[in-house]
Amino acid sequence: MRASVLGCSLLALIGCQAPDPELIPDERLQAELGLTAKDRVHTIELRTELGELAQPDSLDLPSGDLVQFVSMDWLVHEVRFELDSLGTEARRFLESTGQEASPPLLQRDARFVLTFENAPPGRYPYRLAGNRDGGRGVIVVPPPGGR
Repeated sequence: MRASVLGCSLLALIGCQAPDPELIPDERLQAELGLTAKDRVHTIELRTELGELAQPDSLDLPSGDLVQFVSMDWLVHEVRFELDSLGTEARRFLESTGQEASPPLLQRDARFVLTFENAPPGRYPYRLAGNRDGGRGVIVVPPPGGR
């Protein structure tokens, strides 16, 4: 056991880090999108309570990481980025990658997966629509080296 602790300490000193198990794509994403354990996927859960709800409703997402919106119930959910609230580069990024809005997520475990590879830093506010009052959230891509 002592050797493994020293090994982990040595890895930390030279910059090698074990991947965060919560960010490793599940088997479905690996099979359908060709992702590997080296990819980092953040999850935002969508639910309907008194209104549409995203958990978490704010997410810091380093450029290059992916995010998946996952329906946690059997109600309709839609995600739409607030294009009028985005900077020119952020808006252009979402439009050029076809990621400005999700299709309707109609069943439990339906997913909308986005990549933020080469995304310009900034705030990416979005709205949720569905069966009840709309909800909101934001994805923040920090500048390189800034967290």
